[in-house]
Amino acid sequence: QTMQRAWSNGRTAFGSLGRFGSARDRVKASLPSWYNLQRAMQTTEHKNGYNRFSNPIRGVDKVSWHPNKHGQDLTWHSLEPSDARASMIAPLLPQGLQHSARVLQRWIPNLGVNLMIGAAAEISRYRPGNGGFRIWVYSDPQAAEREAVGLAQGMEVKHATYNTGFAGAKIVCDASGADKSVLKVNKEELMKATAALLHELNGTMYTGCDLNTTTSDMDLLSKDCPYVLAAIANESVNPNDATAFGVLGAVESVLESFNGKTVLVHGCGSVGGTVARELVRSGARVYTIDAVAAKADIEGATNISKGTPEYVEEFWKMKVDALVPCSISGLISMEIAQELGCKAIVGATNLPFRSVEVQEQVEASGIVFVPEGVSSAGAVIVDSIEHFDLKAFKEAQPNDIYEFCRHVVLNKTTELLLTARLREIVTSQATKLISEEYGASEENDCPKMPIGRTFRFWSQGRGSVINPGAAGAQRALLRRGA
Repeated sequence: QTMQRAWSNGRTAFGSLGRFGSARDRVKASLPSWYNLQRAMQTTEHKNGYNRFSNPIRGVDKVSWHPNKHGQDLTWHSLEPSDARASMIAPLLPQGLQHSARVLQRWIPNLGVNLMIGAAAEISRYRPGNGGFRIWVYSDPQAAEREAVGLAQGMEVKHATYNTGFAGAKIVCDASGADKSVLKVNKEELMKATAALLHELNGTMYTGCDLNTTTSDMDLLSKDCPYVLAAIANESVNPNDATAFGVLGAVESVLESFNGKTVLVHGCGSVGGTVARELVRSGARVYTIDAVAAKADIEGATNISKGTPEYVEEFWKMKVDALVPCSISGLISMEIAQELGCKAIVGATNLPFRSVEVQEQVEASGIVFVPEGVSSAGAVIVDSIEHFDLKAFKEAQPNDIYEFCRHVVLNKTTELLLTARLREIVTSQATKLISEEYGASEENDCPKMPIGRTFRFWSQGRGSVINPGAAGAQRALLRRGA
């Protein structure tokens, strides 16, 4: 009997402990705590195999003041508030982030290049920076620094708008010391130097393709460090196509229907070409233009590039429902803005206006403008899937990912347009109001699941999506009284 009582008491005690443990785990799982965020990050790192790479300072979270193994300081240079706010993107950011930009520089003497990382704010392993790797020849280091900051702030808008789990950042390589030629840069050595810097940053920065860098360059970089997001884990996925389908979703939201609508696509490269083809397939009347006329030869579209029978020199005067810029930054000058014939501007181009004044002129004229932080986010959405749900990313069919980007951007654009209309403001002013990340903390003080982790659930239930854009409209109405 004594033994039986002891056994019974023991089972009761262990049962209570078990129930306590289960309750503790449920509480931890329900709280937006540092514990869960760190555990999620560590799980992601383990799944992605990041422990395969040696790192002399692994475990250090903040890196601003830590010297690297060569004795050089990893020191971030914070910009003056006036300089940080001078970027055209700054007004799209919350007030607290409009003057928090910073730059990290590393001179690579054997290559003659200056490597810079621009960040919209402090980056950490909890919210790492993410942005492409750009190589260009700049007039002076200050010009390179300004571009790094402007691009990083643009990435911050995208990441915050869609809650990708990343912060806005960009790698810029100033090749002016390499005989002032991008072609003279030793890419293999540059990727090694970049890998070393990313290792020192200890998981606080991830990068991918951008101007003058290719997937082959990212393959080289990924051999020496794990901080690369360029669809390497699923080679059938093309980030440019993901961006194109996001733009398509934004255009669809603005026009509501493609049938009978006219669209002008400016720039028919890897993104614009896909946008034009999909617009034709969706029933829109499409005009295309490119500096290389042959690129604008899209079946079913009218090529108005220079040298073609349908050439239109002053394309901006054409009466179209939407102008879709997918080419160079600064396309729209004040002179062009005063003569625009389009009803809306929705595209993939970063910084389509030459100045803040030009953008204000366009929006004041009644033309609907969807900022690229909303419309051109397909690639960062893909990065979020690859980073936070690697298994789903590896197993995904490309079209599923592209349609996910289209669906998400369509909803967000609908939310943007309705928010602007309800508050009687222009869309650029409404952009920071629809941020998933900042909006989440204001609404319920609970960090939301990164969008990359929602892809698998969307793909499993995509057949139940009846009314595209309805979710965005509902969120705008909910925010109305905020």
